[in-house]
Amino acid sequence: MVFRRKGLKVAASLLALSMAFGPVGFAATDISSNKSEYSQDQKVVARVDAARAIEHVRYLSEEIGPRPGGLEAEKESAEYIANVLKGYGYEVEFQYFPVADQYIADVAFADGTSWQMAAAPKGKISKEAVSGEVIFVDGGANLADFPADTAGKIVVMPRESSLAGYRTQVDNAVKAGASGVILQSLVGSRGNYGQTFNPNLAEPVEIPVFGSAFIQGEWLKEQMAEGPVKISLTAEHFSNLKSVNVIATKAPKEKNKDTKQVILGAHHDSVVGAPGANDNASGVGLMLELARVYKGYNTDKEMKFIAFGSEERGLLGARYYVDQLSQEQREKIEAVFVPDMVATNYAPAKNLYAMTPNGSTNIVTDSTMAAGARLGNSDILPGTFGSSDHVPFHNAGIPAALFIWMGIDSWDPLVYHIEKVYHTPQDTIEDNISPERMKSALDVIGAGLFDVVRKDVPASNQ
Repeated sequence: MVFRRKGLKVAASLLALSMAFGPVGFAATDISSNKSEYSQDQKVVARVDAARAIEHVRYLSEEIGPRPGGLEAEKESAEYIANVLKGYGYEVEFQYFPVADQYIADVAFADGTSWQMAAAPKGKISKEAVSGEVIFVDGGANLADFPADTAGKIVVMPRESSLAGYRTQVDNAVKAGASGVILQSLVGSRGNYGQTFNPNLAEPVEIPVFGSAFIQGEWLKEQMAEGPVKISLTAEHFSNLKSVNVIATKAPKEKNKDTKQVILGAHHDSVVGAPGANDNASGVGLMLELARVYKGYNTDKEMKFIAFGSEERGLLGARYYVDQLSQEQREKIEAVFVPDMVATNYAPAKNLYAMTPNGSTNIVTDSTMAAGARLGNSDILPGTFGSSDHVPFHNAGIPAALFIWMGIDSWDPLVYHIEKVYHTPQDTIEDNISPERMKSALDVIGAGLFDVVRKDVPASNQ
């Protein structure tokens, strides 16, 4: 897809507000028994700026766009993050690691726009374009579902839910003479729009077979309702790939053999076809903004700000990072804060959760819950969730927690709500980012983190 500069209006308006009145956010409540801690919180809360964080979200999601792990766009993301951190004065290093091949599809339109999808490895993978008029087939399980003039057309079909089902759809499209197939992803059980996928075919076919996000199929139907639509399909197989973690280090004021380390880490990749504004440019934007603020303060702990690669491919960056640590290095890590999807505007995702894989509490959850209480910020709640970069650290015995906006109806069994546009081309600033929720996350996570790393101050009686 050609990514236009959407969402600048919301970022610009927030920046104007912050310049005129100071950072925009939730009102804080002074708790008299914690005056000293509250005054320390203000060293972060009064300085963090949601507009700055959202500008990073804009660059990652709009200037770069989709950032699949191991591909060039992910490396562009890493370079951007590294340059920002270097600009703040941090020492920065890249940590590369191997990842599996990618099969990436491109759908080009006559007006010059294009959409990124995923390609079937056993379909036609070629930079030589296959062009044709698009037709929509609501079915495909039977050969009779295809119109008589299917030959030479590119068929779009809602995919059958089973592997055998959509393989039959593709086989019938080939028999009907289709020049290409786009299988439309489904709406999930929680109402989330389906993401792009690599169709898994039983046998090779001589036509391109792509897996689109649900919304891309809907957009195609909308265009077809206005008149004939012609598209061109190309695909590429990327091999010998390496993904990358970006690691910035802040030295403590004084360091000895007992000095602890604290990590703030967020993944910078996205799934294929998704610009990843909330998932997870928002976490990276939060991390970079806190890195800016923290650079001006002395801390008792060594700090690392890490952008993990290939989280969407199986938490690969965080796993690799943890695997490279010696036992001694692991034992020095006191806490790991992982912001992932921290700025959605989706109303049912009404609370910011501090999640651990097993629901246990630790220094990360305790510090942020206490910060929320001191600040009068009721957004933050504890929770159980095991699907982000906190997991490898937790499994290694390192205290870690995930921060994510969710709506939770029940814990047993877990019934939760995340935005409908998660992992889709609609994960944009315009459709899916809330400046207010970004500010709330910056306040709570920033103050909790500062409480862990700051130099101790005597209690105030004033």
